[in-house]
Amino acid sequence: MNVPVISPAISAGDTGWSATIDACHDFLSIAFGKYSNMDTFERACREADRRAAARPQDPRLTQLRRLLEDDVSLERAYHERMRNRPAPKATVEALVYSLRRGITELTRPDAQRRLTELAADQVRTICRRLQNFNPQIATPWSPEAVTALIAKYEELHG
Repeated sequence: MNVPVISPAISAGDTGWSATIDACHDFLSIAFGKYSNMDTFERACREADRRAAARPQDPRLTQLRRLLEDDVSLERAYHERMRNRPAPKATVEALVYSLRRGITELTRPDAQRRLTELAADQVRTICRRLQNFNPQIATPWSPEAVTALIAKYEELHG
């Protein structure tokens, strides 16, 4: 005869209603002698569902599920996915190369376009690079010029 085990959720200190109901079901199964493997399977499924619901959700998966909803167009989903991607390394290098000429490069459309493609951490990296230019190659940027670059980035990103 299989002797059912009382739900481990109760012994572990779980005070949720579903665990209490499972324990009551166990007691009733013992009292009336009606215990089957299906009861054990159902209980295991409910316990697995409870544990899965308690795990933190990955924000990327949450965003992807939201983008798969019927009211989201393909163009909007594509734009949202591409917006959060960092710019390619070639774009970063082209921008740094053009900014060697100085702060006046920020008025050029090519530099502004490249600046709009950057992620925030890429802008921080570029700012450090601009301030650490080798003086024999290009004039290092002053803190004021770097502040102007950041202001332009924020203006372009809205």
